[in-house]
Amino acid sequence: MQKVSAAKNEIGPLLDELIVQLGTEGSATQRAHFNRIRGHLNQAHDEWALANSMIELSTCVAIGFRFSTTADALVSRILMKSSVLVRELEGVEPQFH
Repeated sequence: MQKVSAAKNEIGPLLDELIVQLGTEGSATQRAHFNRIRGHLNQAHDEWALANSMIELSTCVAIGFRFSTTADALVSRILMKSSVLVRELEGVEPQFH
């Protein structure tokens, strides 16, 4: 649970700032994408759900989004932080209920 809280504290504010920036730029599709990820991050209560959010973050590269200089800097920072968290989460087994 500490990793989940740490991830929310490290990545959440950056995502919030990115969402505002994308809204200012009129990038509705990208904003919706990161808004959805922000919601999933907020709902993560265990490391497995957190890992799914981190994987979702990496999809912006595969989708081919293009960003302004400011948004690109935020995305780069988010991806750097998420890659560190993913490395820390490697080996986390899902908990089935």
